[in-house]
Amino acid sequence: MLRRLLVRLHQAEDLLLATLLGVLVLVALAQIGLRMFFGSGLEWAEPVSQMGVLWLALLGALGAARSHRHIAVDALPRLLPPFWRRIAWAISQLATAVVCGLLAWYGWGMLQMEREAPGVFVNGVSSWVPMLVFPIGFGLLGLRFAISALLTPPEHEGL
Repeated sequence: MLRRLLVRLHQAEDLLLATLLGVLVLVALAQIGLRMFFGSGLEWAEPVSQMGVLWLALLGALGAARSHRHIAVDALPRLLPPFWRRIAWAISQLATAVVCGLLAWYGWGMLQMEREAPGVFVNGVSSWVPMLVFPIGFGLLGLRFAISALLTPPEHEGL
């Protein structure tokens, strides 16, 4: 049952990533078309695209971490025997989880400062709303790495 729940969660993540990418492409194409043919564009398209790319990057990092396709230095663990390879894996995953946790914490602080004196991101949306990506994205990354520290390292990557 847990396995099916994880599969559904991964499908939802993939759907969210694909939808976000599709929306960003459509906004960019609409902006290009409007500027080329009508001499004007959507005033909200640039800030939404910029923050959309940031959301896409952090959510994409979640997908990469899920399948262990993120950037990793694994030269030393390849030389270690299985027991020490497992220890090195756990330490590296926990260290990464701590860094991501700290980034989420500081992202939350940055978000709170923005909430104290909010500006307008686009009409009807406060400037702190798109900044939710920092505590959410890094918090989920930290959780994913912490869970990964408890699992067996993947063999195909040398860990």
